[in-house]
Amino acid sequence: MAAAAPHALALPSTLSPDDLDALSELSIVLTKVRAGIQSSNGITTGATPGGSNNAGAGQQLSFKDVPGATDVLKHKLQHARKQVRALPDMSRSIDEQEAEIKELESRIERQKALLVRLREDGVKFSKDNEVGVDKMDI
Repeated sequence: MAAAAPHALALPSTLSPDDLDALSELSIVLTKVRAGIQSSNGITTGATPGGSNNAGAGQQLSFKDVPGATDVLKHKLQHARKQVRALPDMSRSIDEQEAEIKELESRIERQKALLVRLREDGVKFSKDNEVGVDKMDI
């Protein structure tokens, strides 16, 4: 049996939701930086607000270590950007997209008008049939 062709709008197999999740990585790095700042100031607290205690597992970063710690995040975003640019229709201009939207909206309006006309014709046909049935009963 032949494999089904992928949907035209399906995401590439090389692009996963994890590629687009920068906030989790950034949160971990910032938690580590905050821990480093607090330890250098002699502040010891429990959990950070909005963060988890085990994020970073007690690791600390100084400001000079931030560029190295964010390399993974930078590479992840570069990969995601490359994959998103490869998606279909990414090269179309806004004007082209707006023109297509107007065309599709016009098509929807024509289809709605056709459905209204068909419904009215169906109701009329139904009434005409009922009148014809009544005449036959006489």
